[in-house]
Formats: sequence, structure tokens, C-alpha cells
Amino acid sequence: MNESIDSIQTSMALGLFNTKKQAINAHKKATRVLFPLEYSNNFLDNFKSVRLSSVPYPTKDRQRGQADLDSVEFHRRKIRETGTTEPIWIAQKGTLHILLDGAHRLAAAARENMKQLPAYIVKV
Repeated sequence: MNESIDSIQTSMALGLFNTKKQAINAHKKATRVLFPLEYSNNFLDNFKSVRLSSVPYPTKDRQRGQADLDSVEFHRRKIRETGTTEPIWIAQKGTLHILLDGAHRLAAAARENMKQLPAYIVKV
């Protein structure tokens, strides 16, 4: 569950769950899937599709400054070394899919031309 802490916090911040206990329980029941990267452009809420471009974090759009770019590069190296990355976290609320954690991994996967990446789907 340690890897889902950011996801739980994001799901709470977005108001997807009424209590932290509900969020934790939903995360415990998450389903692991291979998420098609092509869906990220128009299918995923709480994610800017510009992140999939050749310049995923333009100078004017770096919340964490250089750390955003460093994180994308870290995940790119990991993908090149292992062929994959840690799963991203996505909330599913009806037909809506909301990225909870993994924007840098998504950007890295796109830069490395991956077709899909591991993801946990949390039902809301």
C-alpha cells in the first residue's frame, strides 16, 4: 500500500471519497491492468495531454521546476533498463477516468514509445 499513498491523498483532495478509510479500502480493492497509452490523450481526466509531447513540461508549466523533468528522465531510464515502470493509479467513476498518480510515468512512457503501461484502477 505504500506506493498508493499519493493516490489516496489525491483521491481525497479531489473529493472522490468522503473519508480516508473509504479511499484506503477502495485502493486495496484496485484492479491491476495494462492501460493503453493512446487513451491518455482524451480519456484521462486530471492529466494534461501536452505531457505526452516531445516537451512534456514546458518552462511555463513546471509546478516543481526542474524536479518535473528529472522525474520524467528517471522513469525513462527505468523503462529502458527494465521495459516497464511502476503502475500508475486511475480512479474510475462511471465512465470517467481520473489520473490519481503517475503523470511523470505517463510522460516517460510516451517518450519511450510504450503502447501500454501498468495501472491500478480504483472504483469510486
